[in-house]
Amino acid sequence: MRSFARLGSVNAALVALYFAPVWGGDALRALTSPFYGFEDRANAVALGYFRALLDLHLAGLLQLSNLLAGAKLVIAMGFLAYLIDFARALVVGREVNRETLDTVLVVSAIALMFWAGPALCTGDTGLVRVHATQFLLLSSAMIVILIERHIEESRTAETLVAPVAPGISPQVAF
Repeated sequence: MRSFARLGSVNAALVALYFAPVWGGDALRALTSPFYGFEDRANAVALGYFRALLDLHLAGLLQLSNLLAGAKLVIAMGFLAYLIDFARALVVGREVNRETLDTVLVVSAIALMFWAGPALCTGDTGLVRVHATQFLLLSSAMIVILIERHIEESRTAETLVAPVAPGISPQVAF
């Protein structure tokens, strides 16, 4: 049992503290808006891009708007679930569930590309800055977790292999 949290878990919790309210608020505004989220520049640019790409009419465009907003809301709830798991792990003194964290980070990075790609095509500097910041937040959390896990695996491998004296074959401790 651990009495302290790892750097990657704390970093991911900080990232989740940003994404849960921001993406959750964006999604709720788009889902409850009478304009289906078209008043938000980032959402409107993404919808315009996918409307042209998929040749959607009005009904398809409104369904796509609800689909993108619903995806953002589900991801925000995933970040909230990670925050709950992180707090519970901190109180109990156990490790954070890796599967929850991995799933939320990967799905959010993939979903971010649905909004960042069209924003990059427009060249709107405000949108590009927002999406670049969000991408850097996600990728930095992934990098820290990846390095931390690599170090942990190398330490585990070192403890499994017994020290080798000259002329003695290595033994693995089980």
